Amino acid sequence: MDSRIVQTSYGKAHAKVAGVGPAVVFIHGRVLPLASWQSWTPNLEEVAEAGFRAIAIDLPGYGEAARPEGAISAESAVDCVLELFDRAPITRASIVGHNWGGLIAWRAALLGKSRVMKLVLVAAEGAEQLIQSLSGELDLPTLVVWAEDDPCLPVSQAQMFVDSIPKARKHVFTPGKGQPKLNHPEAPQLAGKPFNEVVIRFLKE
Repeated sequence: MDSRIVQTSYGKAHAKVAGVGPAVVFIHGRVLPLASWQSWTPNLEEVAEAGFRAIAIDLPGYGEAARPEGAISAESAVDCVLELFDRAPITRASIVGHNWGGLIAWRAALLGKSRVMKLVLVAAEGAEQLIQSLSGELDLPTLVVWAEDDPCLPVSQAQMFVDSIPKARKHVFTPGKGQPKLNHPEAPQLAGKPFNEVVIRFLKE
């Protein structure tokens, strides 16, 4: 994988890039140890091998893009992601976001609709906000991925995203129903192959 530093208005962002093809941007959460590009380590190579350009970023203030002023706000992170599209450059991409990164992903998709092809929300924050004030405004093919036993965000929030995004559907990892038991149910991407298969199938549709 290649490493790149991209200067933005909010500081330096760092990216790990693997593969060639349609771009898929991965956005991390904000709680350690999942607050850097490394939270996507089990996913990048397999997504790249499936024919995509997998781009996992460290937003300014996180991971290898840390800065003395500390982490940026959610609003600044959204602006930073859209700025990265311009400076990378990335014409269009699908976005995959986990937890806080999911919140950033769907907000960026709302502001940059013409530049986002698909959206994958992994145990994402902001379901209540979306359904209460922005329901129906996000009209992109969206996959909502959750674990039934997520200890941080209840799986009911997955359905809230589906209810508020017209083209959304969900995949819930449910132990005992032919799906693997996740060691880290708050981060389904860490399961590796089972998660990758679900996401790659969606991206290829």
